Formats: sequence, C-alpha cells, structure tokens
Amino acid sequence: MVPVPPVLPVDEVRAAIAADDWTLADTLLARHHEQLAAIVLQFASPLRNDSLWLDLLRQQNALVDELREARDGAEAALARLHADRRGANAWLRELA
Repeated sequence: MVPVPPVLPVDEVRAAIAADDWTLADTLLARHHEQLAAIVLQFASPLRNDSLWLDLLRQQNALVDELREARDGAEAALARLHADRRGANAWLRELA
C-alpha cells in the first residue's frame, strides 16, 4: 500500500496570515508536518512515489517561506508605525 500524503492546509494558513494570526498559521503547519512525519516513519523502505513526497515538501517549504515573509512584513510595518508615532509625538511636544 502506498501512503497518501496529508493535504497541505494552504488556504487555512493563508487565511491565518491574512488575519495576522501567526500562532494559528504555525500550528497548522506544525500539525501538517507531524502528520507527514508519522506517515513517513511507518515505512522502512523508500517510498515508491518519491516525486509526490518531494513536491509536497517543496510546497510546504514555500508556504513556510510565505508565512515568514508575511510575518516579517507585519513586523516591519509595526516598526514604521511606532517610528511615525514617536515623530508625531515629538512634533506635538514642540507645538505645545
């Protein structure tokens, strides 16, 4: 019997990213990784359809990269927002 890989939760991870729910996105990817590892560990011999598994690994890595980029972008935007706020507060102090 050839195992069937678990479905990568792309839409759910992207929805979590869009909602800035980094914990949920991480949890979804971690759960998928655990499911994948559990299947692979069941088989002592090499998997028959390696290309299917390698493709899934590439997709998973791409989704992890997408999550990382979105998180980094949100962190950068937050840093800019804080810097702008400090600048605005400095102007307000000068005008007072």
